[in-house]
Amino acid sequence: MVALIVGLKWQLLRNGLRRSTPQLVGLIIAVLYGMGVLVAALSGLVALRFSLPSDVARTAITIGGSAVVLGWTILPIIAYGIDETLDPARFATFAVPRRQLVLGLLLSSLVGVPAAVTTILGLATVITWSRSVPAMSIAPVAAVVAVFTCVAMSRVTSAASFALSRHRRGKEALLLLMLLLSLGFGAATSSVMNQVSSPGLLQDLANVLGWTPLGLAWAVPADFADGAIGSGLLRLALAVVFLVAALLVWDVLLRGALENPRATDGGGSANGNKGLGWFGRMPATPTGAVAARSIIAWRRDPRYVASVVLMLLLPLGLLLPAFTGSGNVWTLAMAPAAGFMLGWSTHNDIAYDGTAFWGHVATGVSGPADRLGRLVPTAVAASVLLPVYAAISCALTGRWSAWPALFGMGGGLLLTGFGVASVMSVLKPYPVPGPGENPFGAPPGSSALTMVIQAVAGTAVFVVNLPLLFVGIGALFGHVWMGWLCLGLAVVFGSGTLAVGTRWGARIYERRAPELLADLSRIR
Repeated sequence: MVALIVGLKWQLLRNGLRRSTPQLVGLIIAVLYGMGVLVAALSGLVALRFSLPSDVARTAITIGGSAVVLGWTILPIIAYGIDETLDPARFATFAVPRRQLVLGLLLSSLVGVPAAVTTILGLATVITWSRSVPAMSIAPVAAVVAVFTCVAMSRVTSAASFALSRHRRGKEALLLLMLLLSLGFGAATSSVMNQVSSPGLLQDLANVLGWTPLGLAWAVPADFADGAIGSGLLRLALAVVFLVAALLVWDVLLRGALENPRATDGGGSANGNKGLGWFGRMPATPTGAVAARSIIAWRRDPRYVASVVLMLLLPLGLLLPAFTGSGNVWTLAMAPAAGFMLGWSTHNDIAYDGTAFWGHVATGVSGPADRLGRLVPTAVAASVLLPVYAAISCALTGRWSAWPALFGMGGGLLLTGFGVASVMSVLKPYPVPGPGENPFGAPPGSSALTMVIQAVAGTAVFVVNLPLLFVGIGALFGHVWMGWLCLGLAVVFGSGTLAVGTRWGARIYERRAPELLADLSRIR
């Protein structure tokens, strides 16, 4: 059964690449990027073997390996999602023993560029530890444990987040957890970077990480190289215990996904469902109807909730330097960062409709109504957040004269982001999780394509705003009058970009709405 599941993953991936040219292009880009990472990392591992002492190798590999495990744990959630080619919910109607399913899904997760790169790098640590026969002998074993820990942790966090996001109270708990994790991670990173020049700091950090689940397996060969065989065996045993515990937790979470794969909690009371709801509150126009539909999705769809929360919370990480003694200059970027993220976040909004987009096509929703209506929820949130974030930055730095510049840069990035997104979302929507699926998952073969399109959209917003950012930064360096100029430019330049973008996007929408529906059906 395990071999069958792994073979199924291979076959589905091959079929997907044959059917979808964008997925094939995305895979090629991912392979090229992975090869670049491999070359750089392998060069470092060789240098650690021949040019640097063993204590430096211990520090570098333990910290680097811990970062890899942490990245596997959190990055798929906040960045590009987890490949759900073999969604566990699809096995709900088959009598597959759950333990075999866990093992099969674990091994099938190694089929992919990120897992391949991680596996090669893990096994390549043998090169670094070839200075010692015991260390070289144990390094492959430790690397295998570390790689499986990476995969298991990514699955545990994804499954747990999905389970929480299906219920209203769970969503609230998930939001609080994400806030605490983002703040805690930011505080730790800021503190380390502030003291990175302190003698022995990195070595002490490696010693601590070496006894945590993040670095246990990576520190094992270093102990063998130093002759501490007992300590190394203890670390390896603890790493295996943690891996088994992670798999057991995943097994428990899989039970819920298999027994009730599509259950959701609407989060509203019976009284709250009476009447037209947001459709009755918004103007009785096509734009108002599209806006009402978008607001409802913001409130009820876990896929929107997950992305919106990240967009709102990430700028708060810029507060951490002020509270950790690392300086408060970075807090000035809160409003611009929020404006950029909120504007940029709408660049693939139409993909979340999926085949439900046929309703827009069948009812003849006009391009301007669709383009503008989808922006309403984000615009309302930004109208509150941007001035508040700018005020918080000014209060912490004592530079109230910078408020016009901060609000201007944030507003300009928001409006130009809306303009760019209005075009991008109808030009090239990319795959997203379907309704009821894991909001932190990623359709098979789509991760590389997702990152490329996201990078293109983000770069376009940044490039278009270069003149505005130049004026705003000038205001922060003492030219107060430039702050008001920045605010004025944001209104004029941002509004103009928004108008051009929405009109251009509306024309594309009206010209290729049927083809767009076909694209949305195909990427699902």
